Amino acid sequence: MVRIESNTYDHAVEQLQQSGTTQARMRVWDFINSQPSLFFVQCGSGSSVVPWIMFEGDEPMAMVFTSWERAKQAADSCIEQKHEIRVVGLPTNAASMYINAIAAQGVPNICFNHGPQRFDATMDEVLIAVGSLTRH
Repeated sequence: MVRIESNTYDHAVEQLQQSGTTQARMRVWDFINSQPSLFFVQCGSGSSVVPWIMFEGDEPMAMVFTSWERAKQAADSCIEQKHEIRVVGLPTNAASMYINAIAAQGVPNICFNHGPQRFDATMDEVLIAVGSLTRH
């Protein structure tokens, strides 16, 4: 019997969606942690630029992406004021600090790659996972 390994982020998320196992969830974290940079959408202009936070129900959720293209595509599909958005890529150690700043604002959840292959996690889980991020 041949075992097929998922070798992309999308495959890892698909496997997690199908199986829901802790091992599959760790595989997604392995892919996120292996990224040289993480990408964030910022909204606003001038000195009033803020991270993109969506609300699902009453809960705020920060958006983080594994590529510039995914961030831009998601922002373009959800944000009407396109001239007031920008995508910022941060090396993993700076991304960790940025996520900590978002957590300090009381945001309880993060969505990685908003869209069909999204991965949601609580801020507590994210802070544990990104605590080990280092610059590659």
